[in-house]
Amino acid sequence: MPIPSYVMLKELRKLHMRRYQDPIDESLRGWNWDRPPVKPRAYLGLTVSEVASYCPTKKDVWLRRVVKAVPETNEALKLGSLIHDVIHTTIECFRRYVSSGVDILNAYNDVVDEVLKKSTIPEQISNWVTSLVKYIVIQLLAEVLWSSVGDGINPWLPWISEVRVDGSLLGLSKNLRIDAITGSNVVVDFKVAKPSENHRIAITAYAMALEANLEVPIDYGLIIYVNGLGNTPKVSVESLYISSDLRKDFIDTRDELIDMIISEREPPKATSCSPTCPFKNSCR
Repeated sequence: MPIPSYVMLKELRKLHMRRYQDPIDESLRGWNWDRPPVKPRAYLGLTVSEVASYCPTKKDVWLRRVVKAVPETNEALKLGSLIHDVIHTTIECFRRYVSSGVDILNAYNDVVDEVLKKSTIPEQISNWVTSLVKYIVIQLLAEVLWSSVGDGINPWLPWISEVRVDGSLLGLSKNLRIDAITGSNVVVDFKVAKPSENHRIAITAYAMALEANLEVPIDYGLIIYVNGLGNTPKVSVESLYISSDLRKDFIDTRDELIDMIISEREPPKATSCSPTCPFKNSCR
């Protein structure tokens, strides 16, 4: 979901300074996929959610990959999937509406109605989801109307939603899905959760996969948190410089995971488990 342009520009200025003070080690770019340290120890088609697992010991990955345990769907996972779908549907409906050449001032009601008709929303959260859709459309309308009094360039249009990228060069899945990419090559990830270090690992994985495929530098990320369920939607943004340290963290985590799977070594059960873990009934 596009955030106001002035917010993104403000965040990017901070990141530019960080990059100037702490430049990225070029050997850690994704396009060096064929040589260490970026080259993976094995090609197992890991998902980003596996590499950035919430489980401290990665036992959930061991259960999935070695034991072949079947994950259980729960309400938290369903909610996260629903919110992602609503965000992407809203952006795409608005994009099509603007591109059709109709009166932009009618977009608010028309787009909101279309998104709600297309989405299957549980009654108990329908008001919250409706408020979220309205918030997104208002943000998009503000950007379009602001651009119309400037140089005519739409700052939100370069946002590409649900980008597919092949992560196999880095030992990841061939079908990675990135929530969005801005026109200035900033990777965007939506989260319905509290901030976590795992989210930074995930967005680093996406950035390096893009570098491996496109051979262009991807230095910045935005993690957009959508929370406040039960009240009004609360949207916050964490800007991220995809530094050398973050890249090393991703590489180390990925390779440790590969070693665990290949050796079939069983990790210990975590001392604290997420209540939303889909393997909690399989974990002993």
